[in-house]
Amino acid sequence: MFARFLIIFFLATGNASGQYYNTDSLLKLVQNSTGKNRVDQLNAMAKAFTYYVIHSDSALEYANRAYREAVAIHYKKGEVTALFAIADVNGKLLGHPKIMERYSRDALKVLKTVHEPGLVSDCYYRLALSLAQQGLYDSAHSAAAKAKKMAYEARDKRSLAWAKEAAGFIYAKSGAYWEAFGNLNEAQKTGAELKDSLLTAVSLAFIARSFNRAGDPRKALYYYHQCLQWSIPFLLLWPHLEDMAYAHLQLKQYDSAAYYQQKHRYNIESLTKDQVVQKRFSASLWGFSVSLQLEQKQYDTILIQLLPMLEGLRQSGDVLPFMQSLLVLGKVYEAKKMYTKSLQLARELLHTAEQSHNKQFSKDAHYLMATLFEKLKRVDSAFAYFRRYTALNDSMETVQFAQRTSLYLAASEAASKIELLNKDKAISEQQLVLNAKELQKQSQLKNLLLVCIVVLILFSVLVMRNIILKRKNEKLRYEQNQLTLKRRALELEMQALRAQMNPHFIFNCLSAIDNLMQTRQPDKATAYLARFAKLIRSILDSSKNNIVPFQKDFEALRLYLEMEQFRCNNKFSYQLDADPELLEGDYKVPPLIIQPFVENAIHHGLLNKQDKNRQLSVYARLEKEHIIYSVTDNGIGRKKAAIVKEMNKPGQQSHGINITRERIHLHNRNHMGNDVQIRDLELEGCPVGTTAIVKINSGAY
Repeated sequence: MFARFLIIFFLATGNASGQYYNTDSLLKLVQNSTGKNRVDQLNAMAKAFTYYVIHSDSALEYANRAYREAVAIHYKKGEVTALFAIADVNGKLLGHPKIMERYSRDALKVLKTVHEPGLVSDCYYRLALSLAQQGLYDSAHSAAAKAKKMAYEARDKRSLAWAKEAAGFIYAKSGAYWEAFGNLNEAQKTGAELKDSLLTAVSLAFIARSFNRAGDPRKALYYYHQCLQWSIPFLLLWPHLEDMAYAHLQLKQYDSAAYYQQKHRYNIESLTKDQVVQKRFSASLWGFSVSLQLEQKQYDTILIQLLPMLEGLRQSGDVLPFMQSLLVLGKVYEAKKMYTKSLQLARELLHTAEQSHNKQFSKDAHYLMATLFEKLKRVDSAFAYFRRYTALNDSMETVQFAQRTSLYLAASEAASKIELLNKDKAISEQQLVLNAKELQKQSQLKNLLLVCIVVLILFSVLVMRNIILKRKNEKLRYEQNQLTLKRRALELEMQALRAQMNPHFIFNCLSAIDNLMQTRQPDKATAYLARFAKLIRSILDSSKNNIVPFQKDFEALRLYLEMEQFRCNNKFSYQLDADPELLEGDYKVPPLIIQPFVENAIHHGLLNKQDKNRQLSVYARLEKEHIIYSVTDNGIGRKKAAIVKEMNKPGQQSHGINITRERIHLHNRNHMGNDVQIRDLELEGCPVGTTAIVKINSGAY
């Protein structure tokens, strides 16, 4: 009844932007019009049959008629709009992304001789969607970036929002849900502002899917219900209700899950009589059923359902349902002890996941292969895949916590972000605990030691099994495992160090931004919030790599200094310079390697100084194969800083510089004492500042 009401409502009144999609009225307009106006009305009919009165054959018929008549009168805009309609029907209704790609490229060819940046943006938007559906994410991101660029040139707010929606869709398809959130959130806000129901509903739906796939079904359901308030008939066909069923399934709410799956099935049957479209969207219904059947161990039923679909999914180019099918079938064959068949599917899943850069399915594939090799008594392979699974799992969990907070800050206004964080107590509490552990060096070392002990126990068990199976290599195998363990411990330590962000710094920045808003300075608040979000995103992106480009790290340092100066109320000034060759060349450094020295200079050297002449200088130069950083302040010097610290925080020891020294030694692959030099500056026997010289091997990796 709800779906039928929506159809009647939209056909009678059109969407919120004032367009009318009553097909009888449009048909009369077509019959009574000529020239360009007739082409526009034909394209409107094609759109109506795509999104409202859903029938693919009728949509294609009117779109092709519009295209032929536009070509005949040399009406380029009408010609391109018709190609858009054909692309949308094939890509969005019929599930043929390659055909959608072809017509999108045809539209780009038509626009080569016409300066219409808004239409070009819409072309690249559709091209990005079609490439993402085929798993070609790098090419898709490139197309989305071009869509944004052309939308900016056209100053077209709607096209820009659709380009951002495409970027969010690509990130969501590739499993980068935290990246998807920012783009989709901006798109849905613009859609609501422009009263564009389709844009708003699509963006909200994929925000919900991002939370759903990122393991937050409650937040997903919140956005799904918002999406339903904007949905039009076309969107009610898409498996968003099926996704709601999946969210309820994660929450073990089986009755609600079954209800939304049944509602989705009813929508498909009632919203369109096009059997081709019905068949296409009915294919998504297997997802919930299979998940439930897998929990209930109905293995034979799953095989009967999925095996006939597998080859079609393999050829379709839509990689997510294909990877999900491979994973489910692999688990079924593993449960039926058909390990060889399961291993074959797991290998294909791993290959597909790595090609499409989907970390979630890559992690699942590694875990399944580790389990299978263990059951096949192939201990070496089982251990190797389990180690990769553990690394992926740790990486994804760490990034997930950090990125969620980062995206809340970047995507919402200050009041909205605080409200979201308060509502999601579990996430915020976990993030605060994580930040607290990262700040407390002693607690961190204890935790790392505990992790090492657990890992050591696991390694010992595996080594014992290997000794029984392969006694000849006992000593060598034991030593190799010990070396691997130590290397893993060092990597974990470096990951934790790179992920740290002082909560005092965060809270002070947010408080300062909040103060700007309270004092009615929204422009400044927005500017500093954008810089703060950019800094957090840069730090979290860098935390995934051992080394990063010098330019990127230098820009992160610049943002850090801007935020420190901002939150300290401009109590110090700074100068940040680097050799042009460093800024333009291809040099790599460990992320945030110089930040602890800069932080010490500010908080211990400059802020403890009584007069207002507080200056900081940071300079990076290239010297043969080394990058030389110099951090100089005109503060109170190390001796006085130590006295002040002992007075304020007696007995507290700081390990930041020592750990940074170890990171530098590890990067430079030496234990020389001249990598880091810190000396006091004096004038006539009185301290006038401190200089830290840090040498980084630009070719260490």
